[in-house]
Amino acid sequence: MRKIALLLLLGIAVQGVFGCGGPKKPSDLPELYPCKIKVIQDGQPLEGASVQLNDPASTSRFVVGGVTNAEGVAELKTDGKFKGAPAGKYKVLISKIFVPEIPNEVPPEDPEAKKEYDKKINELNAQQADTIDVKFKRPTQTPAEIEVTSSGAEAEFDVGAKVNISVGSGGLH
Repeated sequence: MRKIALLLLLGIAVQGVFGCGGPKKPSDLPELYPCKIKVIQDGQPLEGASVQLNDPASTSRFVVGGVTNAEGVAELKTDGKFKGAPAGKYKVLISKIFVPEIPNEVPPEDPEAKKEYDKKINELNAQQADTIDVKFKRPTQTPAEIEVTSSGAEAEFDVGAKVNISVGSGGLH
């Protein structure tokens, strides 16, 4: 019995030190409402797309966004921690960067072999590409819009056919 009481007290102490319920919300964080966005490309759900809400008129310091899952759905969070988005009208920014798999190996010490290795890595890096039309990344051009209300919001956006805009190491080309 004494052991159980000791464990119970230890549990209460740990909870008091570390807290519970996740990260503490900032005092200036507005009320958040559920927001889901589905992204379709080439008629299929698009996994791994970055989705961000943009309100050009807002002076809020909070960022709202998420990444689509295998069903193409992003459940948005504010500042990456708090589920939901503040009420408002937003432009929806969507992007997906294709990054080739870089080998996880130690570069060779031999200068000629290292030169070949570096060439291979540079070629792989040059294959990075945005697979969504660039207009979806620009607040002034994106046709995707959503209004989050106290009831929350859900929307589906078709980003069209896959494109291959090289991003390489220095941005869009």
